[in-house]
Amino acid sequence: MMDVTWTESISQILGWAYFVLWSLSFYPQVLHNHRRRSTDGFSIDFALLNVLGLSAYTAFNACFLFSPVVRAQYAQRHPQSPNPTVQWNDFVYALHGALICCWICSHFLCMRFWNFNSKQQRASTSALVVCCGCLGVVPLAVLWALVSASWEWIDVVYVVGMIKVFLTAVKYTPQAVMNYRQQSTAGFSIGAILLDLSGAILSLMQLVMDSSSQGDWSGAIGNMAKLLLGNITVLFDLIFIFQHFVLYRERSAEDKLGLSESDPLLNSSRDET
Repeated sequence: MMDVTWTESISQILGWAYFVLWSLSFYPQVLHNHRRRSTDGFSIDFALLNVLGLSAYTAFNACFLFSPVVRAQYAQRHPQSPNPTVQWNDFVYALHGALICCWICSHFLCMRFWNFNSKQQRASTSALVVCCGCLGVVPLAVLWALVSASWEWIDVVYVVGMIKVFLTAVKYTPQAVMNYRQQSTAGFSIGAILLDLSGAILSLMQLVMDSSSQGDWSGAIGNMAKLLLGNITVLFDLIFIFQHFVLYRERSAEDKLGLSESDPLLNSSRDET
């Protein structure tokens, strides 16, 4: 009994620790944009896909926490560990993140309101197609659950969770490509990535500990969204860290020195001299 209580306590600590880190990871980019009064160097596709992905993850966690039908179907499929490994901190993180990402999107859509001096960015056709495709999958999954005897509502929830996983795998690509094209990470907050990486590691640690304490590793498979999210996040965060600190370190440092509005004038004066 003491061992169970001890592992549950550690799991809760890990859960709320990654919740804090992942929640804080949204703010460096917000503050970075406001400090520069610009979104230059930050991809609108990344922000848009993040909103949709976190909204899907909020719905996924809410169903496992609050839906008796989904919880009963999960218990039926996992009799050795009938309680889903979804935690309250998962739901709160996703909801909070979706709201903050809406705030970040407003930096692109309401530049005059925020008094930003940025180049106008428009979402790419690819990003809009991805968003529409993901939104279209959900009603199809619901329809299939209604007409098919082999599908249950929990399968629809898993589809929603996989949407988040897919968007996580896709959303980082526009920002990585933007960094590559500019040969710089200026405008993209590396502090957000460091917090994101730390949170992802703790999230995976909590999932492993929860499954281990249940004595059934199917708990990790049953929460496939969390498992894949953690691993994909770690992979892309390492790519961004490599871009910032290795590939474009000198260029990013130069760009940071040239973020002021008077920078082009100063450059021209240097050329004249």
